[in-house]
Amino acid sequence: MLAIDRHRWLLDELNERGSLRTSEVAERARVAEETIRRDFEKLEGEGMLLRTHGGAVRLEADRREYPAGERALQHAVEKQAIARAAARRLRAGQTVYFDASTTVLELVRVMPDIPLTVVTNSIENALALSEKRDVSCVLLGGTMHPSSLSCTGWAAEKSLEIYHLDAAFLSCRGIDLDRGFSDATEGQAQLKHSVVERAAQVFLLADTSKCGVTSSYFFAGGADIDIWIAETVPPAHLAAALASQGLRIEPAKGEDR
Repeated sequence: MLAIDRHRWLLDELNERGSLRTSEVAERARVAEETIRRDFEKLEGEGMLLRTHGGAVRLEADRREYPAGERALQHAVEKQAIARAAARRLRAGQTVYFDASTTVLELVRVMPDIPLTVVTNSIENALALSEKRDVSCVLLGGTMHPSSLSCTGWAAEKSLEIYHLDAAFLSCRGIDLDRGFSDATEGQAQLKHSVVERAAQVFLLADTSKCGVTSSYFFAGGADIDIWIAETVPPAHLAAALASQGLRIEPAKGEDR
């Protein structure tokens, strides 16, 4: 069985059963247990499962990293409204960071073609930016993840260190009232945390469907983000709690909070 076929089989089994033991699936697949451990490690890195002692478990829906094409279809209208509002925040001459989210990809598509340096870990962002003559794009290297078409890891974070970031535009998988903003994979969350630490101003681009969702890895709290651009006004209790931490919320539609 080829590795790609084995990965599909493992995910199908995990979806049906909820958990798998390394020894059992190694015997069924007729491969060494170390091979299955490496499979689990790779699939965990892509946000498809969570490794446990002796096996792996299925991730709940809010903790999985779905393929980029599938994520792009979710809340598309809201993402487009957020992207248009975010584009008005860009200024000629800036160096900015764009993450590998589908909401930020919408920003790339609608942003003006002005002199900017964009640092990104997203291959899709880089391809879209190549059509803008006045934008200089820096693509961070690292470990490439097929599900998000992006790079993370030590190489990406070391490359980031040489840049001054005037602003960063990030999205997230979940927004928690107490703990802040989370993502589905450790690599993406770690890189976003590094960006938040370095950027002079941080914009969160996220629709309100993320409210109350807790994904696997937290990368920032309310005090770490300057402005959250949402498609509309978020729930009052969440908005009040985040505002008390210093976060400004700007709806793309309706009244500013």
